[in-house]
Amino acid sequence: MGKQHNRRIFAGFYKRYDGKFIYVVAVVPDVDTGEQVVIFHEGIDACECKYYSMTKQSFCEMVEVDGEWVDKFIRQPQVRITDTHIQNLIDGGFNGPVRKKQPVDEELLAYESRSYCRAKTYTDYAKDLCTNYKIDLRRYNLCVTQKRYIGVDGKQDFDILKEDLKFLNDCLKTVLKSYGTYFRERYVEGQSVRKYAEAHNMNRGSVDHLNRKFIAELAAALKARDDADGVCRLHKRK
Repeated sequence: MGKQHNRRIFAGFYKRYDGKFIYVVAVVPDVDTGEQVVIFHEGIDACECKYYSMTKQSFCEMVEVDGEWVDKFIRQPQVRITDTHIQNLIDGGFNGPVRKKQPVDEELLAYESRSYCRAKTYTDYAKDLCTNYKIDLRRYNLCVTQKRYIGVDGKQDFDILKEDLKFLNDCLKTVLKSYGTYFRERYVEGQSVRKYAEAHNMNRGSVDHLNRKFIAELAAALKARDDADGVCRLHKRK
């Protein structure tokens, strides 16, 4: 057994001594022994990943590398978790991290460029459209009113932005009409799962289930659009 460096373990990203990243989901007690156990997954996202457990004692061990003793895992607070990652954790049955509420300047966010058509699956595409909808709509309106590209890298990205906004709005008026109120309250007004559940007399599990159904149906609509157009708008692997 290596040397011990007992410390508090937070949810978040850590880098292993060999350079690989893991994400710590939680630290929980073993039901039989009471020993603290770390739940984590490897990599920097939670899409179709496997979850593992390790005793806190093992997690906090130090290992010898090139003649020096170093922590087996080093916390990486500068690596931010994405909204898609959080949703993937929730879909996997875990809670996302508790974030401190900070005021968001939506005007400034709209001026920041973001990449489009980067999703590798239609489910991730649907999540991306929803989580970025409010800022994307603001970004689109800025481009139109100021007659210049703002927050997009040229005409191609602007056309993608315009097409996706129209498609999502059309879906919410037709095949996804039953989700209109849910989408507005969650993704436009920004209600948390807890607040939405309280407002509609639901439990959080039911809200998570509703969100998964909505995302799945939107993903199916995105795929149907591609099939009808004879194209694939997913990110192409090189």
